[in-house]
Amino acid sequence: MRLVIVALAVGVMAALLAACGGNTYSQTIKVIVEPVNVNGLHAKIECYRDAELVDSMHFVDGNGDGIIDGKSGPTEKGRWPKGWEWFDDLYRDVTIGHSTITLAGDKVRFQDGSTYELVTGEYECELVG
Repeated sequence: MRLVIVALAVGVMAALLAACGGNTYSQTIKVIVEPVNVNGLHAKIECYRDAELVDSMHFVDGNGDGIIDGKSGPTEKGRWPKGWEWFDDLYRDVTIGHSTITLAGDKVRFQDGSTYELVTGEYECELVG
């Protein structure tokens, strides 16, 4: 009986130690909109892994006319959490000088052929491990 209890205790400890290993991490998405040049907008979508920035994209309407004047982001597919990979589509669909960006309350909308509407804030997406 003692051998069974010891074996169970060792098994539980091994499982706990494995769960606490280096493979455990959290992923967070932040959607931020800031003013730029009085009337313009700077929208940032950032992906964090254990509070470290691993991916981001930026969209700028520098003069407040609603037309996206610039964008920056990943040159290849991003490292977005499961279920958030569509951010790659958003980045690809936005055309500088043609796509629009609007802010209404806490919702930012990107529009061209497709419409993407995001609520600003921080989203805990995934705990892995």
